[in-house]
Amino acid sequence: MLQERYRMSRSKGVLYLTDNQLPDKLWKLCQNTLIDAIGKLELVSSSREPIDFGTNVVTDLPRGYECYFKQILKGLETLTSDLVFIAEHDVLYPPEHFDFTPPDDSIYYDVNWWKVHDDGVAVSWEAEQVSGICAPRGVLLEWYRNKVETFNKDNFDRKFEPLSGEGSKQWKAPLPHIDIRHGRNLTYNKKKLEHFRKKETAVNFQSTTIDQIPGWSLSVTDIY
Repeated sequence: MLQERYRMSRSKGVLYLTDNQLPDKLWKLCQNTLIDAIGKLELVSSSREPIDFGTNVVTDLPRGYECYFKQILKGLETLTSDLVFIAEHDVLYPPEHFDFTPPDDSIYYDVNWWKVHDDGVAVSWEAEQVSGICAPRGVLLEWYRNKVETFNKDNFDRKFEPLSGEGSKQWKAPLPHIDIRHGRNLTYNKKKLEHFRKKETAVNFQSTTIDQIPGWSLSVTDIY
């Protein structure tokens, strides 16, 4: 009973990440959808240039992986909530994503997501992504502080996901979140099974069209 009370009493916050390089239409769509989804949760935005979105912190560095990790760390250091959801600027989130409360202090990944492309193709597989993280702030702080301290751009291991495969856990929100591919994503596009170097990583690979994603009523023109 005491453990359950502790679990439910932890405060939640959202760390919103942007490199300030989204098209205006997509930026506004994702921001408005996020505001509607999170309600009164604490919101910290971490950007490369100042923006008016929650409590804003700025990392004035060239766009890239080092900046990305430093943005996350600065945002985590600014947040005060016990639990953190990481929200990326090019992702549409349903309210159900933020209803989740981790039952323990592991890093959890919501693996119910779809990636959509400007031709209307939508694909999904069960992979852990930073945009689906919910975890205790202290656990994330420890990982990202170490990542920033040890980061070497000439020897980057392309490890973006904290503790993925090393004790991380998964959940699936009742409705998926939507990762929008727009040509300036930091990670590679994969639209077909043949795009995977290791096919076994494409767990439960699915393909559909944007208008068929469960729980959403979207078209290509809504986004692009």
